[in-house]
Amino acid sequence: MEYGIWLPVYGGWLRSLDAPTAPDVASCLAIAQQAEALGFDFLYASENLLNCIHGPTESVADAWSILAAIAAVTSKVGLCGAVKPGFRSPFLVARMLDTLSKIAERRLGMNIVCGWWKEEFELSGVDWLDHDGRYDRAAEFLRTLYGLFQPPAVAVVDTRGEDDGEIPEAPSYGLDLDALPEVWIAGHSERAVQIAAEWGHCLFLNGMGDAELERRIETIRQEANNFGRTIQIAVNAYVIATETTEQARQRYKSVISGRNAQTIDFFRKVIGRSGAAAWASLSEEQMVDSNAGFELGLIGSFEDIRQRIPKLQSMGLDRIVCQFDDPMRDAGPFMKHVIRPLRENREFEFAAK
Repeated sequence: MEYGIWLPVYGGWLRSLDAPTAPDVASCLAIAQQAEALGFDFLYASENLLNCIHGPTESVADAWSILAAIAAVTSKVGLCGAVKPGFRSPFLVARMLDTLSKIAERRLGMNIVCGWWKEEFELSGVDWLDHDGRYDRAAEFLRTLYGLFQPPAVAVVDTRGEDDGEIPEAPSYGLDLDALPEVWIAGHSERAVQIAAEWGHCLFLNGMGDAELERRIETIRQEANNFGRTIQIAVNAYVIATETTEQARQRYKSVISGRNAQTIDFFRKVIGRSGAAAWASLSEEQMVDSNAGFELGLIGSFEDIRQRIPKLQSMGLDRIVCQFDDPMRDAGPFMKHVIRPLRENREFEFAAK
């Protein structure tokens, strides 16, 4: 199991009355350095040009600018950023990846997110397509991106009409093949699963209950197998880990009671206009967190969560992308009391074998 941290590029992750509503760039850098020192596996930066947590009047930190800054002050923690096909061209993204991989000196991750906020497309001058159209655009984006890093050979033409035995050459765009990223695909739909199975290394899901999660993991693994491939599964989780179960429950109740009903109502209308199926059926409580992070069940005592994670792993989950109320405060205890004991126990089991 790998553990990552969502960088707070939109401010606080909760649609609550007391949440910070704008990003703090200095905090993102501090969180990144702390995450690396603690031993987290990766950091994730989401890409939206409008603030999808607190509304369009609030600021957003650009995911790839943040990752470039982090790459310069860290050395080993994994870096994954979201890209919306249509907002950035494949060639521009190829250059970004090539440059950033040289800064980071490690392989990067890239999460393909097709988007759901119609106004964001309109403001960006990007064609708003229906659901399948947006995923078709994503598939074409990936075909082009891979082709830029691994272009087909071009035959050498002899103007004299003679075959001199020269070997066809591949055009070079100065892109380092090592900069080709690990590809994540975000989404729940059948089309998302198809693209992940064909092109992706990891399918990134919202939080959900166990039965639904098991069904989706089985579906994507079968689909990937049809292409002769294997794929990992990452899921979003909002983590509330405390000394006792009751403390965690009280914190969760406090979060729910302090929800910002006005912001939630605004986004419910936005989602309705955009037709985003994955979010259409969420309750008001579920919408307090933007990606249904409470649903994965990482709310409880440290011991509760230490027991919960192996169950998730046995279901086929490979990565947990953690959101914290305050990463600088909460990530350290989570690592100390949950992740490290689980890792140590795993090492003990391997050694025993």
